[in-house]
Amino acid sequence: MLVSAPTAIVPRASLAEWASLHAHLVWVYDGAVSPQGRSGRVSAFDLTAWLIREGRVVVKLGERTWRAGPNEWLFPPPGERWQDFSADARILSVRFRAKWPTGEDLLPANVGVKIPAACCPELLRTATSLACFVRQQFPRAETDLMQAPATLADYLRLQTLFSGWLEAVMGALTDEGLVPAHMGKIDARLRAAIRRLDCQPLAMSFNESTLARAVGLSVSQLNRLFLRQFGLSSRGYFDRRRYQHALTVLEESTRVVKEIASDLGFSSLPHFSAWFRRKHGVSPREFRTGRSGL
Repeated sequence: MLVSAPTAIVPRASLAEWASLHAHLVWVYDGAVSPQGRSGRVSAFDLTAWLIREGRVVVKLGERTWRAGPNEWLFPPPGERWQDFSADARILSVRFRAKWPTGEDLLPANVGVKIPAACCPELLRTATSLACFVRQQFPRAETDLMQAPATLADYLRLQTLFSGWLEAVMGALTDEGLVPAHMGKIDARLRAAIRRLDCQPLAMSFNESTLARAVGLSVSQLNRLFLRQFGLSSRGYFDRRRYQHALTVLEESTRVVKEIASDLGFSSLPHFSAWFRRKHGVSPREFRTGRSGL
């Protein structure tokens, strides 16, 4: 467990500032660990929480190692990590995002935390409710829940359950001494542009001029703000979202590559493969084959 003060002092901010936090559920799963996700290197861009129901897991990132067994929650750090679940592992897994418009995660980077389940029963209660709702309402969704079609009532119910889960998470982690990251200074127009890009479906074509007009900027002004904050243009920021999604789906699902290409807005498989190869050095099929052989 994290060695720190017994209880962290949570920063205070205006409600308007907290409202700019981009937080939502990515995926929740309760059951056996799939063979393709059991052991190997993972490109983890989201925040993750695992309740180990049976078996064990070992996670390595750099020089640090985390281990968890039955009835323990593990919050592994995001990044290029190695994870190894035992063959009998069963988990309750919640993948979520809680990110400021500046690009900074709400939780400190490179911090892994292990908590006995008995110390935070609210985590199990809220995660179980979340998993049950998703299983009942979105039985065909996989890896990225936000792409699933839903009614307004479904969306509002999901957000209510997720908010309860996130509140339980932050309560448990602040008890462990973690201090949530506070949002730094950011131009309000850039914040509005980021919000639009983070909500835009990945299959939709991206138009810099339309985005710039929507937030009251010229294209050059818009890209200057993006470059200053992220080192990327607005188009590069959106393209990074697509790339991260492609990596996650290729690693964690069994969907055919052609379907993944279509979901990301590519008109053909060769176009998607060439784009992915430019970014990762191998084709999507080679990437998936290499992961399965780890």
